[in-house]
Amino acid sequence: MQGDDISSDHSACKEILGGLGTLFEVNRARALPCELRINQLSSMLVGSFIMANAIMEDYKLLGRKEEETARLRAEAEELVKAAREGTEQLKKEKATFEQYKQTEEWAATAGLKQVRTLAKLLSDERKSWKESLSNERKTWKESWAKQNETLFRVRQELTNVKAANAALVKEKAAAEAVVSKAKEAEAQAAKALEEAKEAGVRAAKALEEANADRTHLNQTVGGLQV
Repeated sequence: MQGDDISSDHSACKEILGGLGTLFEVNRARALPCELRINQLSSMLVGSFIMANAIMEDYKLLGRKEEETARLRAEAEELVKAAREGTEQLKKEKATFEQYKQTEEWAATAGLKQVRTLAKLLSDERKSWKESLSNERKTWKESWAKQNETLFRVRQELTNVKAANAALVKEKAAAEAVVSKAKEAEAQAAKALEEAKEAGVRAAKALEEANADRTHLNQTVGGLQV
């Protein structure tokens, strides 16, 4: 780094770097092709830069953590200081309270106040409990009545739906029977129409044959008359 003796002392750099490899390794590196040595040197430099960047990022993160730790330590010291001051103040107030507590007037007044406070609290609590219980009973009765009414309506609607469903089933069966009969009647009508068409064809053919016979007969009669 800047300011070190190694950056300006070439002999020290040579001495340090000279011990990184054996003579065999140095000779083998010198025997490598120039392009391969350049590639290895580039890889080494790139890897060194990557490692340096990673180390610098780690150092930055460590620095931020140290700053956060120092900030938290300062806040903790402030809290400890405040807690100590609060403890000391509490001790002083407690001592003052103990001194006042020893007087008979405070004891009598405090006992009477406590009894009255407890009696009032019990009375208020009992009154509040009775009111709450009454309101809960009233609310419960109203809710139960609404639930019963709702259940009755739902049961009535369910009965009506069941009856309507049964009627729909019957109507569906009747409609299916009518449709089946209509289909059968349609098939019979189609069959009768086909038969009528065939009968018409046969009648037309018979009429043509009769006309032909009549023509032939007329021709024969005419020949006989001649």
